[in-house]
Amino acid sequence: MKKYFAVLKIIFKAQLVYRFDVIMTALGTMWRVALAWILWGAIFEGRAEVGGFSRQAMLTYYVLSSFMAATDMSGGVSGEVSARIREGTFTKYMVIPSNPLTHFTAQSFGAFGYYALFAALAAAVSARIFDVRFAMTGDLMTITLAIIMFLLGMVFMNCYQFFVGLWAFKFHDIGFMLHVLMGSIAFLKGEYVPLSLMPEAIVKALRYLPFTHVSYSPIMLLTGNTGIKDGLASLAVLFIWVCIMAAVSQLTYGKLRVKYEGVGI
Repeated sequence: MKKYFAVLKIIFKAQLVYRFDVIMTALGTMWRVALAWILWGAIFEGRAEVGGFSRQAMLTYYVLSSFMAATDMSGGVSGEVSARIREGTFTKYMVIPSNPLTHFTAQSFGAFGYYALFAALAAAVSARIFDVRFAMTGDLMTITLAIIMFLLGMVFMNCYQFFVGLWAFKFHDIGFMLHVLMGSIAFLKGEYVPLSLMPEAIVKALRYLPFTHVSYSPIMLLTGNTGIKDGLASLAVLFIWVCIMAAVSQLTYGKLRVKYEGVGI
């Protein structure tokens, strides 16, 4: 584990070089909150609640959602893995004494540690500017459960993105697939709108998928819209999917790596 922790620390320090990326991520967080403030301000005109959310609860949802979206570094995993496979530089991850999946997961958590500081600052500034009075639970157990689910969700997303990146072993260009998948996943995670606004039958079906529990379920816990019992059920579903996705990723990598010539395209 020491070598992966070393990777995490190196990536954390490396983010100091990419200050513009950090600034743009922070501004993106504030922009998402601003759009939610404008859109939902119009929708809540003359209404006390929409879909069980008060206006302040809805803005709280978007502040938390923006923070989680800004700190999710897993999207870079699929891009880097696929690019290195095409370029022929993925070979180094096959010869160094580390597991590629764990290596890239450590990289993501290293970047997360740095970006989280500025994303949290951007979220706090946004809340101040748009007068968001956080409608959150004060129950420590619920908050702890939400944090654990969020971190486990990051592990799942890294396993999933690593698996998607491996498609480059079979396909010349997966850029379009990545674009479609990222948009679909963002919707399933509840980044665009709270999933509770959708028909109940669809919400029930989505509970069996992992993406719902990466962002949406932790936020619903933090805002007090979901209880401990439902939170534990979501955590169990997510844990099962993490195990499945990790196993599928490892099996896929083990099968395809033997056919890789490492000469680039």
